[in-house]
Amino acid sequence: MIVVFTAILLLSGCKEEPQSESKNTISTKELSTAESTSIEKEIKKMKGVSDLRFIHSKDKLLVAIKVTNMDRLQLDKIQKKVKKKMNSEYPEMDITVSADKKIFMKIEELEAKHAKKKMSERDIHKKIVSLIKLSKDEG
Repeated sequence: MIVVFTAILLLSGCKEEPQSESKNTISTKELSTAESTSIEKEIKKMKGVSDLRFIHSKDKLLVAIKVTNMDRLQLDKIQKKVKKKMNSEYPEMDITVSADKKIFMKIEELEAKHAKKKMSERDIHKKIVSLIKLSKDEG
């Protein structure tokens, strides 16, 4: 009886958290909200991607993805698939894809500040450029 109870307790702790249907972008003139939502849904359906955020300004698009633990070994392959999909939708933009959790959190912070109208479009663009540089650093 104790073994069954322990197994149920352990298995219930491994449950995935539900994904919310919140806006994961900062909308500007380049991307419409409907477009970004449909792209977001397509990328979330990809094997290995559990969540994503993207932020854009002018010609820069930064995509941060959360990769499931089981698919961490195929990280480069997943990033290339996401970048290919984004390039097919937005060929005119400079796209950077990152699976870094810090970049993901920074994008969430920017979204919150933008929602509260605490950052101008110019400041957001500067921050995006610095995050892209940070995501490309390997050291």
